[in-house]
Amino acid sequence: MINLENTKKIYFIGVGGIGMSALAGIAKAKGYEISGSDSSDIYHPSKAVLDKYGIKYHIGFDLKNIVDFNLSINDLVVVGAATDKENPELKYPLEQNLKIVGYPELLGVLVSDKKRIVVVGTHGKGTTSGLISFALKGLEDSGFFVGAVLTDLKTNFYFGSGKYFVIEGDEYRSGIDDQKPKFAYYNPDLLLINNIEFDHPDIYKDLDAFKKPFIDLVFGMNEETTIIYNADDANVLDVISHTKAKKIPFSLTEQKNYKLPGKPYAYDYLAAKTTLETLGFNFQDFEQYFKDYTGVKRRYETIYDENITIIDDYAHHPTAVRETLEATREKYPNRRIVCFFEPHTYSRTKETLPDLEKAFNSADLAYIAEVYPAREQKLETSITGQDVVNKVLEFNKNTFYVSDKQDALNKYREQKKDGDVVIVMAVGSFNTLVYDLKKEFGV
Repeated sequence: MINLENTKKIYFIGVGGIGMSALAGIAKAKGYEISGSDSSDIYHPSKAVLDKYGIKYHIGFDLKNIVDFNLSINDLVVVGAATDKENPELKYPLEQNLKIVGYPELLGVLVSDKKRIVVVGTHGKGTTSGLISFALKGLEDSGFFVGAVLTDLKTNFYFGSGKYFVIEGDEYRSGIDDQKPKFAYYNPDLLLINNIEFDHPDIYKDLDAFKKPFIDLVFGMNEETTIIYNADDANVLDVISHTKAKKIPFSLTEQKNYKLPGKPYAYDYLAAKTTLETLGFNFQDFEQYFKDYTGVKRRYETIYDENITIIDDYAHHPTAVRETLEATREKYPNRRIVCFFEPHTYSRTKETLPDLEKAFNSADLAYIAEVYPAREQKLETSITGQDVVNKVLEFNKNTFYVSDKQDALNKYREQKKDGDVVIVMAVGSFNTLVYDLKKEFGV
């Protein structure tokens, strides 16, 4: 664990990311002097965070930026996971032998004086950690760090006076040279495991490899810590067999939803309820927070609801796609369901295609875009959006390829009907299609 005893300044390379800007805000709230930089313009919500806390930052990477901050040998440099090794600002701390960390390691240290509630799992961890955070902030001013903006609070982090701190724990690697999963740095006092399903085939070769960091996490927890777990998930049951921590199960015997529909969200509500009750709160103390909670940005977020309904969603794993469309069908049984989907990464799309091809059965119309590469490079052999369409067509004949957002608008224009429920599922910038749809087809 890094020692911040004599640290006064912290510099963030890649400060414009939603996680990095939030951590910069937490560090500033704890009294550190903060500066940083990013490669291009910084947008909401990161810009709002940096401006709110008076954090000076630079646009464009330049050696002068970090040199002029006058870091001492006791100070710290935080490096974003996407930072290029040739970045001139990264070369400087390496040459000066300064401490360099990724944001998960620093986050774990900054909140080490709190009772840490860490939410992990393949699906629903953002919504679940957001709900627990929303309730605990209201109940006793506890803080949180979530991977998406809470719609009700308009922020993805908060550093409060309460004794708890809620963290959404990601299983992806922490940095370019740090293969540890992010959640390995958070040392939970209470761990919530929502579900475990194979994901991230770019770094985990199979389900066993994917489960290993979860097993390592629970194995490191002692008898004084607690694990709340989904007893309906076989992979979770396997993982929690490797721990000495106190174990508290939850199981979905009755589907209870509030503003977010469907079975997956019912599990999220139940997981949060079990967590808060384990902390000693009575249901009547926090039920109103469940009724008020509208979720986190881009997770089944209703953008427009008049002549048509437009929903922005983050689903990209086949299970999330299928269950989100099933929940939409359940919520709107007599309306036409239209789905726009952008596949996420070549490796995930190829690996999960046998499940993805059957994920759109609840949609009346499915439009599938080109694959969003994210951190991956396209090769001649890479899977394409048209490849996905060809397979989905075997199960849903009303499936169409769209080359970009304009093509999506043009093709939907030919088939649009009042009363449509349109859901856009994307991780990349394709998600802004929701605003184009609202502008063109809203009344």
